[in-house]
Amino acid sequence: MNKKTSLFKMCAAIAVAAFFTAGCSDDSSASCAGSCVDSGDTIDIPIPGGDTEGGTGDGSESAEAKSSSSVKTPASSAGETAPESSSAGESPAASSTADPVSSAAEPASSDSKPASSETASEDWRDYCLEVVNAKRATEDLPPLVRATEEREKCVVTQAADDMAANKGHANFGDCGEFAQNSGPNVQTQYYSTEKKIVDTYVNMMWDDEKKLVTSGERDPDSKDDYPYIGHYLNMKNTKYKSLACGIAYSTDGKKAWFNMNFY
Repeated sequence: MNKKTSLFKMCAAIAVAAFFTAGCSDDSSASCAGSCVDSGDTIDIPIPGGDTEGGTGDGSESAEAKSSSSVKTPASSAGETAPESSSAGESPAASSTADPVSSAAEPASSDSKPASSETASEDWRDYCLEVVNAKRATEDLPPLVRATEEREKCVVTQAADDMAANKGHANFGDCGEFAQNSGPNVQTQYYSTEKKIVDTYVNMMWDDEKKLVTSGERDPDSKDDYPYIGHYLNMKNTKYKSLACGIAYSTDGKKAWFNMNFY
């Protein structure tokens, strides 16, 4: 796939539950009708030296930064997930206060790695929230709040489990999230701080996908276009009230896995 073209395309997968009814609309008023499916398209992010970031991290694949979005819909099976990475959304029909169910597996490594001194806040999770809320503010959308500590711990375990499975959304729903955006197999050689990871993926997910909507190339009310703009739709969905950001690291520290869970 041509890199210039693939920069504007997104792999989106639909993880299913009976929660989500409105993730395929720019105003959260439309439904995916139970049939938002993974397009298999990916996004490539240029990195120093002309390579791209992401991939498996073992040299067996081209280093591509892949992210995708998925939505849980009433008619879908809860077992469907994105092949690389994705975001998932539940509907307000599910309780936003439901306790998350953590995976029993231990994280590949803790995400308690010190936040960059460049970050606007002491805790990088605050920075993650600030970046997402800054995007939402550009459309006069209400800000999200940080999710509970329990949910933040859960998303780290979940990210580690996804990394172990080398599959986006492999454990979607384990933390009771309604939606999830994911940045898998981040090469820390190029994105060495939490701030850089957050900036790279949030900007890509919001800015690039929003352009597809504002240009008229993609329709937020079309389930067929969700695979290309799902991250953006999840981040702007007003049905979600809180956000849990989590990053897990490989034991050698060379790879990270970034999940954003929406509640």
